[in-house]
Amino acid sequence: MTTTPHHQLDLLRLEWRSLSRSAASRDAAVRLCEISDPLQSCIVTDMRDVLALLEPASPLSQQQRARVAADLLALSPDDALMTRALLQTLLPGIIGVARRLRWGQGSGDDPGCFLADLITATYELIVEWGGQDRPYAAPDLLNALRCRMRRRLSPKNAYRTESFDTLEQVDNQATGIIDEDPTESLEARILAAKDTLDPVGAAAFYGREVLGMTYRELAAQTGISPKRLAAASREVARRICE
Repeated sequence: MTTTPHHQLDLLRLEWRSLSRSAASRDAAVRLCEISDPLQSCIVTDMRDVLALLEPASPLSQQQRARVAADLLALSPDDALMTRALLQTLLPGIIGVARRLRWGQGSGDDPGCFLADLITATYELIVEWGGQDRPYAAPDLLNALRCRMRRRLSPKNAYRTESFDTLEQVDNQATGIIDEDPTESLEARILAAKDTLDPVGAAAFYGREVLGMTYRELAAQTGISPKRLAAASREVARRICE
């Protein structure tokens, strides 16, 4: 039976309501508060309280909320509830991605199936990036999700080929790639520093972290070895995330 987006979101909210008040949730909140500076001055009993503090109307500033999301990602490999909490707090952003991609119009999927694919892809990204320290984890994840799904929707993978062109070409297309708040996007940080970055490393980092391409795929396009691409990408990551 086909499910609607509203039905899927309701199921996720019901599941989270149960998970977030469990003993495991209380234990996870303790671990998170131990490393997350913005939470140390807040009253937090469990992960439901954490997500309430990530709402725009909470007493935390935007930068503090970003830090908490980054801490969730950093701890996610060690606790499935961290992964689930981060997924839950990203749901409004996932809906935003669905709207920007017109709910997969032209893909043959109904909106419910497309949303399910987006949620699955978001979970995969969280698992893939888990343990990393990304100061802008939430917008970076949503940007990567949007670019990855856009590439899947392209019947000839035109976006993939286009994306690995020079950063000047990416810059010219920025209005179609960067979110409304470019200061919080990974793409914006790459573009802002592109004149001081190694072009190979910048393109490899962009293709890997934003578009979800493997180093083997990037190597096939550029003729540069996966090992060299990986090393150059790590150096760029160090410079723009420090």
